[in-house]
Parts: sequence; C-alpha cells; structure tokens
Amino acid sequence: MELFFTNQISDSKATISGDEFHHCIKVLRHKKGDSVSFIDGKGGLFSGVITDISSDCCYIRITDYTSDFAKRDYSLHMAVAPTKNLERYEWFMEKAAEIGIDELTPIIGNHSVRRTFKKERGEKIFLSATKQSLKAKLPILNPMIKVEDFIRDQKDFDGIKLIAHCNEGPKQNITSVLPKGCRFLILIGPEGDFSPEEVALALENGFIPVSLGNSRLRTETAALAVVIATYLLTSEF
Repeated sequence: MELFFTNQISDSKATISGDEFHHCIKVLRHKKGDSVSFIDGKGGLFSGVITDISSDCCYIRITDYTSDFAKRDYSLHMAVAPTKNLERYEWFMEKAAEIGIDELTPIIGNHSVRRTFKKERGEKIFLSATKQSLKAKLPILNPMIKVEDFIRDQKDFDGIKLIAHCNEGPKQNITSVLPKGCRFLILIGPEGDFSPEEVALALENGFIPVSLGNSRLRTETAALAVVIATYLLTSEF
C-alpha cells in the first residue's frame, strides 16, 4: 500500500499538495480517476479517488475512512540528546517511528557536543518512516531544549518517568518497570552521558533510574533499545 499524507481534509474531500503532491503525481504518475490512500497524521487512514489535478495540488473524493488505524495500547515520549554524528540520530528517528513512538524531544545536556537540530528535516524523516511502516499517526517532534528545563517542565507528567544513565547508583532493569497500557517518558543522554547534577535533578523530579544491561551502548542504540523493549513488553500481540 502506498500512503500519502495531508491535513487538508474537509468532510468528504481532501487536497494533497507540496512534496506529497509531487510524489503522487510527478513521481508515481497518478492521474484523475486513480484510487489513492492517505493519512492525516492523527490516526486516520483514508481511501479516495483523484477528482482533479492542478499545477500544484490534486483533489480527492474520500470513499473510506478508518479511525485509530494500527493504534497502540501505550504511549511513548522519548527525550534523547542528538549525537555528534547526526546521521546516527536520524537513523534512530527512522527506526523509532517504524516501531512505535508518539513524541520525541531533542535535549541538550551538560556533556552534549551537538547543540543544534533542524526540526524541519526531522519532521520529514518521521513522515517518511510513518508512511513506509503503514502507520497513520505521525510522531510529534518538539523543539530542542536543555535537560534541566525539560525535567522541570515534566513535573506533572501523568505516567512513568525513566532515566537511563551510566552514573553510579542503584538502578532497576528497564524490563521491570514497563507495565502494559501506560504512558512512558524516557530520558537518554548524550555520548558523554548525563552529568551527576542532571541525574540528581531527574531523581528529585520523580524519574526512575534504569539500566539497559551490562553493555555500554551508543546513544542512538540505547534509545532504540528502549523503543523496542517498550514495544515488546507492553504490547498486546
């Protein structure tokens, strides 16, 4: 199934424009009368027929709609520090979207090397991976924020808050703190890990320290391991 994306939907009609229009009409050569499927990024899967094509958009008559397509029974918000090699972070984003993530916040830690991140490029990666994996809900990509500010902003988060780090101190294995049907917020630090001060602040604000095992993992590997563990341990198969 080839999926397109648009949020220009009204009643039984939709409009596809921009890059999605180019891919649909210029690349795949769809024409008037062809059937297409598209998502709204909020969980809706649509089918329709192309009724007209202009120079920069095409118009769709909606024929079918499915709500909460492929909905998961848990919610996952990852807060992950971008890596020095940005390709590694983008790889994580792609795979996380394919497996299942609801929200991503790039964070800047005391030990971060990379302190910039292009949100627009990240959103394109999420969109491509969402369509490729036949999902209808587009992950939210938040603006970059300092670790300390993010931790304080999440004091009222109504779910389970976890921080994975390599500093000294007691930690629970992540497999023991992932109940089914819950909301999760999980912090993953930069290559140099979280500073002791950042870890202390997280613990003061209700984050549970967790371990991902005995191996030392790269930032993007640790983040993806968390996404996979959450998917396997909390999903109903």
